[in-house]
Amino acid sequence: MKTKYYSPISFVLFLFALISCNSDSKSTAKNTFNAVIFSDSAITKLPNNEVCMVNNRFMNSVQIAVPLNNKTYYGCCEGCVKTLNEDSTSRFTSDPLSGEQVDKAIAFIIGKPGSKEDVLYFKSDANAKEYFNKNYKQRQLSK
Repeated sequence: MKTKYYSPISFVLFLFALISCNSDSKSTAKNTFNAVIFSDSAITKLPNNEVCMVNNRFMNSVQIAVPLNNKTYYGCCEGCVKTLNEDSTSRFTSDPLSGEQVDKAIAFIIGKPGSKEDVLYFKSDANAKEYFNKNYKQRQLSK
């Protein structure tokens, strides 16, 4: 039986190719994005298409679009797509500040401080900022 011999140069080139596919620029951008969004000291609007609107979770990747009534909702799997299509209550929630009903397709969505996945839906960016300032910013100042 013949044994193949790979030179150290081939091995180094292989490692270099492997490392370059996982470049720091990609992973840093992704990690920075998550760190900023879920900061306890600031809020950032999440892209609606990266939120599963049934599980109310930020998925950090584009979800399955569900177009309904000239709006687009997003689900992470076929079960969520079915729920969004068949259960109208899954497409709405309450604004945590005002208590008003919010359509998830047009909501201002932020990452819930203290969580890496959970999201909050607001009627507007002003409501999100006011809610955040009342509920989270003051906690940071008192620490």
